[in-house]
Amino acid sequence: MQIFKIGFLLNRNNYRTSPVNSNYNNKPTDNYNLLKQPVGDTVTFSGKIPSIVTPTMEDLINRTKAVDILRYNVLRLAKYDLPCPVCGRLMLDVDKFNEFENKVLSTTNPDEILNFIGELKKYLHPIEKKMYSIFREERYFHPDWSLYDILKYNLPSSEKKIVQTQSKIFGEIGILSRDLPPDTRKEVQNLINETFTRIFDTRETSRFSRRIFINKIKDIFIPEGVRQNLEEVFKNEYLKDKPNSKGAKTFEDIRAFIEEKMEYTISNWIYTPEQDKIIEKAVELPIARNNIDAFIVKYAKRDYKGANPDQKIALRMLSNSLATVEHIKPQFRKGATEPKNLAVECAADNNGRGSEHIIEQISENPSMLFNYPKYMGRLCKIHGMGKVEKSYITQQNKTFRDESFGILNADLSGLRQTKKKKLNKFKSDDLGITPTKNERRAARKLKLKIKSAKRKNNKI
Repeated sequence: MQIFKIGFLLNRNNYRTSPVNSNYNNKPTDNYNLLKQPVGDTVTFSGKIPSIVTPTMEDLINRTKAVDILRYNVLRLAKYDLPCPVCGRLMLDVDKFNEFENKVLSTTNPDEILNFIGELKKYLHPIEKKMYSIFREERYFHPDWSLYDILKYNLPSSEKKIVQTQSKIFGEIGILSRDLPPDTRKEVQNLINETFTRIFDTRETSRFSRRIFINKIKDIFIPEGVRQNLEEVFKNEYLKDKPNSKGAKTFEDIRAFIEEKMEYTISNWIYTPEQDKIIEKAVELPIARNNIDAFIVKYAKRDYKGANPDQKIALRMLSNSLATVEHIKPQFRKGATEPKNLAVECAADNNGRGSEHIIEQISENPSMLFNYPKYMGRLCKIHGMGKVEKSYITQQNKTFRDESFGILNADLSGLRQTKKKKLNKFKSDDLGITPTKNERRAARKLKLKIKSAKRKNNKI
């Protein structure tokens, strides 16, 4: 698997906050009018949401309204059965999900809840579809069981399976770590031993997180001295941007800022081939989004804090399919909130990406190479229905192409508006074949002669 990485130390200025608009005159502006209001069923976009220097409260309110309108317009595209550009599955419109949520929260009957899920079954992701089938089957044999009871019943067997899968992957990581330098190998093996202790602990308070494990692995691969230097750089950057920041939470704010910067740096570090293999193997660890046993273990052990578990489980079944607004170039990398940088993506892939570069997202989801053209093809059809502007599609495709260095580039020939040809009533033959240019010219001359003859006859 090819992973894209950025040499952070080559240009530390890439992490600076995007420059503000120097032409701003510090006067209140009505940013609300920068974007067209939704009219009828057609999704329209115009304008760009600018940066604000020393904003007034009115500026902030108007900017928030402009952002909300823009996001609303983008999300409306999902109601035309738009597939996700990453996984290719149909995305659930927000209005449909809200209607589904109201229905689910109005009842505690498991059969009614399953019926509500069944109405939107085509939007379920593969793991959720399997879970839906399990719920239906168990309810048939155990009518008195709730959905939560079914998860609890399947928990012991699923927990064993998931631990077996995790143990196998950890063992392979341990074997791969033999190619690392002695100090690094020791740190990786200590982390594996610590993780083994955690996953074999039967207490419900002991949880394993794949994302945390991968971040710890990546953190080990960055030399200690470099890590300390980076933390010092980020600390100075925070203090330079906010020299007057004082208060009880100053230390926590600095620590949070440094951790956020370090997480992004670690994710895009330049790793050796041996380190790459270990990271790729760690990515294979099962999670609730791609493994049925992981789903059962996660939601059977969850603390629902007094809420009805069946309702929460039902909402989770469709929450991954929910359409969300995705920044093609992440905001963390100075991606603007403007139409050309906003795409529609399912919640599962949006949350899974985080602030990763789109190349890294492609490497983790190779099917995106096939699903992205389907996504853009559907947008072209929606444009043919008169529901979205052509410029939004072309500019969005350009952003995808530029960010992915040409890997993602859809064929937009469906957007070409061909002029309707006015067929002459004179045919070249009885088969109705469209006449050639010379035949049409001859037909026009004949038509003029006939008109001229009629005029002469009328005069006579």
